[in-house]
Amino acid sequence: MYHNWIKVLGFSLSVICMSNSCSSGADPDAIILDVFSVPAENALQIQNAANDLSMDVNGILMNNLDFDQDTIKENTSDCLKALIYRNTLTSKLDSLVLDYGTSYCSSNGGRFKGKVIVIPENENLKLFTITLSDFFASGYEIKGNVAFEITGDVVGKDFSITSSDLTFILENTEIAFNILGLDSKYVFLNDEEDDVSYIDDVFKFTTSISGETPDGASFSFDSDDGLIYAYLCKQIIGGEALFVLSNVGEATFEFGAGDPVDDCDNIVNLIGETANIEFQL
Repeated sequence: MYHNWIKVLGFSLSVICMSNSCSSGADPDAIILDVFSVPAENALQIQNAANDLSMDVNGILMNNLDFDQDTIKENTSDCLKALIYRNTLTSKLDSLVLDYGTSYCSSNGGRFKGKVIVIPENENLKLFTITLSDFFASGYEIKGNVAFEITGDVVGKDFSITSSDLTFILENTEIAFNILGLDSKYVFLNDEEDDVSYIDDVFKFTTSISGETPDGASFSFDSDDGLIYAYLCKQIIGGEALFVLSNVGEATFEFGAGDPVDDCDNIVNLIGETANIEFQL
């Protein structure tokens, strides 16, 4: 799901050369597109990691806010400890924790290590703060806090995540993408198997991400019309998103038609004016 900075640069350039028959001399258009494709793929993977995180929080924790035991085991990976802490005097919810351990743990299609601490901000259990502790997802160390809000009447369905304080650092490097704004709103569409559990749910979500690349260039990743996410595929399977890199240009990510069978291939196409690039989630 993740390429390091150098590998992505080489991969993108090779795609450009194959599609445009590069000569041995420097092609200015190819160089520009190469510079463009690296932050584009990282923006894609940042959105993907945000989806993985929020879907684990929503699926595992929000469906168990009234759970009367201290450990959630249903529909969880063996490597994950999903814990509930309550006030010993009032029995009110103090916090929920997803502890993935110190090695990568696969959970609902995402790969995580570290801890996710979820603290309720009001008594009606609608608004929460997600704090990340030594947390890694999909090859990034992620630092900062995220606001999680249940926006519908039923827990585990409609929700949103927002943040203006996130940093995604490529693992084992100092290469950092600063996220200045993240706003994603998820709406439950259906479940594929008509099951009571969350593991086959399908969501539609709008999203807006703004940030800075390691060299200080501004970028954005937006979808106003909405993207389709399916738990069975563990990925975005439909819709389009616009990626913009300041002083370079823009292109559109195309994810497919949203079919959990036909579009569950983890393939994303970046469509620009001069070339198309294929990425794998």
